[in-house]
Amino acid sequence: MIFYIIIFISLFLTSFLEVISNNKKYSIIIFSLFLFIFFILSFIRWKTGTDWESYYEMYTWIDKPWNNFNNGMESGYNFVNHLGKFLFNSYTGVLFLFSTIIYTYTGRTYITLSKYPITSLLLSFCILSFAHIMYVRQNVAVAITGWSVYYIITQKKWNFIACVLIASLFHRTSLIFLLAYPVFHKNYSAKYYCLSIIGALAIGTLVGKLFLNIIGGLGLGIISSKINGYLELGSEDNSMAISTTTVLIKGFINRFFVLALIFYCKYKLKHNSPFFNGLTNLYVLGTILYFMTLPLSISLARIAVYMDSLQVILIPYIIYHQKTLYNRALLFILISSYFYLRLYSSIISFKTEYIPFTTIFST
Repeated sequence: MIFYIIIFISLFLTSFLEVISNNKKYSIIIFSLFLFIFFILSFIRWKTGTDWESYYEMYTWIDKPWNNFNNGMESGYNFVNHLGKFLFNSYTGVLFLFSTIIYTYTGRTYITLSKYPITSLLLSFCILSFAHIMYVRQNVAVAITGWSVYYIITQKKWNFIACVLIASLFHRTSLIFLLAYPVFHKNYSAKYYCLSIIGALAIGTLVGKLFLNIIGGLGLGIISSKINGYLELGSEDNSMAISTTTVLIKGFINRFFVLALIFYCKYKLKHNSPFFNGLTNLYVLGTILYFMTLPLSISLARIAVYMDSLQVILIPYIIYHQKTLYNRALLFILISSYFYLRLYSSIISFKTEYIPFTTIFST
């Protein structure tokens, strides 16, 4: 546990200096240093993180690179596994390749889109698998779709589509992010946001399963198989120690906290730039997807992570636009405290997967 607390404190202190100084050069230097450290940690870890055993087992199935390539997983994921086997003949080499993809996109996204890159990394450390150190396949897709937001902002539609399609090679659920392009530039009222979220809760609770079965029936091949698989996972999730109801309540609290920050900035500070408005639209879209799908399956609700992950860009933007230094510092401390609780809760929930943090040098 102390390992994670030290990193959090280090990020907190450097982020606090970033927020009160507004020094872009300082932000980029410290951010780059942390990003490099996280990059190293992400591929030297060993037997640490969720799904470690299953991923490592899939790697061991590769007796010879490029043989038995089709195993039901996404082609991009398989390609990197086989390439790592071919180049390094080591699972650490495979992790190195995945980490290179993740942190290349993450670094580019945070420096380009975030007002406070270190603060974005701090928030990411709390909610995105420790800033992707403990990544799974979906983290690769999240990192890539994060950069695709740049193409939405610059209205480069085909670049955006290409980016999302590349992400889908690592996790098919990222195709849901294609909805982001038409939604980003819309203008919605607070009433519309609230009614949409309430409607999503109603659909998820009352008619979600019927809706998903219809969609599954219309799908073909791997699409139908994927949907049915998530439905089966849903029944398993409901038998977990952490019930779907508990996760729904925690999800509601987390999203209410972020939405409260958004509405405070949007209506109290009367700030509504196209960038802020677009990120708000995407976060609300993620909230809608989350509430529609969670009653069916905790696993299926992960499709919302692509939109939810953008809060690490959105929240620093809100902090940046506070009218006084005092307000910036106070809001930063409040937000950081809340996200520390989320970090602590995540570690406790998966204690055996995260503690101790072991590496290739300690095995």
